[in-house]
Amino acid sequence: MLYVRISLAVAAIVSALFFPPWVPLILIGALALRFEALEVLFIGLMIDFLWLPGAFFYPIPLFTIAAFLILWGLEPLRRELFV
Repeated sequence: MLYVRISLAVAAIVSALFFPPWVPLILIGALALRFEALEVLFIGLMIDFLWLPGAFFYPIPLFTIAAFLILWGLEPLRRELFV
């Protein structure tokens, strides 16, 4: 299971670099649904810095907030299904 977690995280990081922002968001959801993955927040922050126009001056980090909400929101479902 560790290999699945690492491969999903690497796929999300690579897709944050080369694909549109909604692709890593789907991978973030899959990662947060299956694992207790705090690297989701790092990936969300990375998407904000890469894809938001004027990332240093934009007041709301949308993908970081979305990653936090996905991680926090899917926690009860993950515990119910996989524990």
